Amino acid sequence: MIRTTCTIFILAILIPLSPMMAQQQPRTLVAGDTARGIFIGAWLKNTPASGKALDGRPVVLEFWSTWCKPCIAAFPHINELADAFSDRYQFISISQESRRTVEPFLEKHDMHTAVAVDTEQGTTHKVFGVWAIPRTFVLSPVGIVLWTGHPTKLSAEMLVRFVEGS
Repeated sequence: MIRTTCTIFILAILIPLSPMMAQQQPRTLVAGDTARGIFIGAWLKNTPASGKALDGRPVVLEFWSTWCKPCIAAFPHINELADAFSDRYQFISISQESRRTVEPFLEKHDMHTAVAVDTEQGTTHKVFGVWAIPRTFVLSPVGIVLWTGHPTKLSAEMLVRFVEGS
């Protein structure tokens, strides 16, 4: 009896809150969606020549953090792809951390991508609906999501196919 009463009480509280809880976690963009942009707070390394995230080339956008061990484990794979495809793709690694946190990290870790921090409001993370990292997006030159997933699941064959198909 007490268990049933407690369950009903908890449901009575949570059901009205569920729409608010759903709004707090943005929907992650999926293939076919159009990103509203990539918002850079500051470029920290390998700044694109154009200074723009979307510069007319497809983009490989990697979301990561200095404390994220799976993110760091994916660096060699992303570096390999960046080395092979930087003439056809803009590679950007973006962290939601502060510049003061990321800059010392970059002195100890080799990243071949352009490295940036998000705006103070985490705008790019919100636009893409990133709430778990590592997370990688492949975008067309006009910002259409072609693929999203774990960075180690992105292959050279996929990048070739995306360029040929776009």
